[in-house]
Amino acid sequence: MLTRSPRTKLLNFLILILLISSTPLNGQTNFRPGYYITWDNDTVYGLIDYRGEIRNSRICEFRENENAEIIKLEADKIQSYRFIDDKFYVSKTLQLPNEGSKPVFVEFLVSGIINLYFYRDVNNYMYLVEKDGRIHELTKNVKDNNGIIISKHIGLLKAIFSDCNEIQSEINKVGLNHKSLIDITNKYHDCVCSDTACIIYEKSAPKAKLRVAPVISGGIGQLHFDKGLFSNYEFDKSYFPTAGMLFSISLPYWNQKLSFDIETDFSKLKNHGTYTKVSSFQTEYYNADINFWAFQPSISLKYTFSKNDIKPTLSAGLCMNYIFSTSEEVFKRTVSDTPETIYELEGTPLASNIFGIVIQAGCDYKMFNNKTLFTNLRVYRTVFKEAGVSTLLNTVSLGVGMYLTNN
Repeated sequence: MLTRSPRTKLLNFLILILLISSTPLNGQTNFRPGYYITWDNDTVYGLIDYRGEIRNSRICEFRENENAEIIKLEADKIQSYRFIDDKFYVSKTLQLPNEGSKPVFVEFLVSGIINLYFYRDVNNYMYLVEKDGRIHELTKNVKDNNGIIISKHIGLLKAIFSDCNEIQSEINKVGLNHKSLIDITNKYHDCVCSDTACIIYEKSAPKAKLRVAPVISGGIGQLHFDKGLFSNYEFDKSYFPTAGMLFSISLPYWNQKLSFDIETDFSKLKNHGTYTKVSSFQTEYYNADINFWAFQPSISLKYTFSKNDIKPTLSAGLCMNYIFSTSEEVFKRTVSDTPETIYELEGTPLASNIFGIVIQAGCDYKMFNNKTLFTNLRVYRTVFKEAGVSTLLNTVSLGVGMYLTNN
């Protein structure tokens, strides 16, 4: 039977979270006022599910009101959709790598003499400019045979904007990003068309935000060694308190429900283990008391499932246990026909740095004063091999904290 390593389990869990972030789940929607336009130019108003760029480019989920049934509209079904005073998506047929020609939704950034669009999926992102009904893809930077970086989009923009000499020098500084391309497109429009102003549909995405929270928790841990004498020890469960800080960084550019959590905790663990060896002429009793402090930093990817006042969360990531201030007492007591003897033994092969994975399920609660209280159930599985012996420390803790800054 094949067994999966902790790294494989972590990778599969992270993939699951990303799939969840782009998959429609009942109760995990974010409907906002908007409308779509049919191929017959009929405008239908209602509510549209607002997601990240990848999902918005793939499908439009629409319902006429909060109680109406949700309908899924793909890019071949409608010509465009828009959130009121916000993002605007239109249907275009693009040549995509490994997919061929395919109708998709592209975000309409600028409408004018030149139309500017943006498209994103899991594997690609691209900017598109449309002039005289022809769409041109702005290609990313490439290296030539000599390793020199060639900005292919610069040459293409100069050709497309060739009838405006005033902005040719500025094109050299244009990067493949929303702000830079919107700015140069707007300047080109003003250069060649003074009668009307171009329309900028793009709305700046919310910036990443940092939230900080103190965290206290209580946990249960168990120590184990996989080889040698100490692998025979049965260590009791250790109950320990924990205090630390949580730093949560939102990722609105990718998905408004995703965030990176960085947590730093301090814990004190007391581990007591015993082992009994019976032979024909004597009985040996082994006792080990291993006490230490553990610094537990972790980084994980978190998904928040709801926009309501109570928000379930799920996360997975990498963690470490840094062991310090260790105190060890290991004794052997021998009972036989001769007088009882007690020996103090050498220390355990305890590793000082233990690495592993962390999985967490929790819930955020919006309080009456607009603060957010949260609870988290965290599972650590850590292991590290030193001198041929693996130290395993598994812990489960339940914590509570409050963000000092709001969403």
